[in-house]
Amino acid sequence: MLFAGFNVDQGRYSLAAAVAVGTIANLVGSWILYAAGYFGRQEVLAQHGSKFHITPEKLDQADRWFDKWGVWAVFFSRMLPIVRTFISLPAGVARMPFWKFSVATLAGCLPWVLMLTLVGREVGANWVDWKDRLHYVDYAIVAAIAIAGVYFVARRRRSGNEQENKTKPAPEIS
Repeated sequence: MLFAGFNVDQGRYSLAAAVAVGTIANLVGSWILYAAGYFGRQEVLAQHGSKFHITPEKLDQADRWFDKWGVWAVFFSRMLPIVRTFISLPAGVARMPFWKFSVATLAGCLPWVLMLTLVGREVGANWVDWKDRLHYVDYAIVAAIAIAGVYFVARRRRSGNEQENKTKPAPEIS
């Protein structure tokens, strides 16, 4: 969307057209992940549920949570980098009503797309310089994801070792 804003600055198309196309593209892409979660729910649970500690009870709990908070979760997640991409999948798995999902997605994508397009328009002729500087943001995000991944793996291994130690009988002392 930053590049679309640059094109708006160059007069190639209007701000309204860039924002409309970006928002609709976000919506259509979100529908694809939503459908994957919605229609792949049972298959994923049967084949991979135990790997991710997903039980039918936890799925029911997620369904209830999305019934109560799903619209707000989708709306606000659309304005968060990285999270915005993945919220569609759990919304589909939780069987969030499609029309509520679509309205929340549109409402959440619009300010995000507008903001990025406006930033791109303001950058204008300095696009090449800004583009090079934004690579550092990408590196920081990748590093944060890697650190979080290492943390969760270490935490899971630690809790597995603690459970294993609890189930072992204490050694006998003579």
